[in-house]
Amino acid sequence: MKAIFTGLNGTVAPVVSEYFKNQGSQIICYDRSIISTDNRFEIESFIRMHQPDAILHFAMGAPEWAEMLADISNHMNIKFVFISTSSVYDQSIKGPITIHTKPNAKDAYGSYKILSEEKVRAAHKNAYIIRIGWQIGYQPGSNQMIDYLSKMMEKEGVINASKNWYPSCSFIDDTAEAIYDILTRLKPDTYLVNSNDGFSFYDIVNHLKDVHNYFIVKEVLEPKLNHLMVDPRPRIKSLSKRFKHI
Repeated sequence: MKAIFTGLNGTVAPVVSEYFKNQGSQIICYDRSIISTDNRFEIESFIRMHQPDAILHFAMGAPEWAEMLADISNHMNIKFVFISTSSVYDQSIKGPITIHTKPNAKDAYGSYKILSEEKVRAAHKNAYIIRIGWQIGYQPGSNQMIDYLSKMMEKEGVINASKNWYPSCSFIDDTAEAIYDILTRLKPDTYLVNSNDGFSFYDIVNHLKDVHNYFIVKEVLEPKLNHLMVDPRPRIKSLSKRFKHI
């Protein structure tokens, strides 16, 4: 497979890219310091030059950019994957969240992702839309859970972790494997990717503490939220299995 990736300077796309390469894929970087994000002729010329089998759109950017990529992909019969987020669901939603749960985010980020999803669907009826949860990395330094927890420790000296909050989350490399599985095995649709099979945020942080032993964890009761996405179709390693080997 030859695939164009946006967002290769971000958190998730580089890990997914490495997994795809390990499966024999050729990855083309969409470098927006070189390639426009709003000039259709330039974008289409870039895509036609490389003739990819798929485009995976991870990067933040205008919804119109996602729409344009999806539309060009549709006309060129290219698979298009838009990476979305569990943040399309407002905190008022009581999980478990399924594919039938309507996105209802009111904040700027969630609303932006909802609009992007809508534009992608309108432009490419066979697009893949993949909503991922909070990503768990292995060290501080990027936009993921370990970095968040490390910064909380540095700022407050303790991690306040609710035993009543159930977030959708996955280790980044498991997310990478799930995205590859969806694209190569499943038909175009909207998919929810989450490894959390019943752990509270307090439970998760305590398991991560086994590796990051500088974490000091305090159990709190708020927030009380069930934001677990449930979708049996993608194959992804559960946190239960992960934590057995941590």
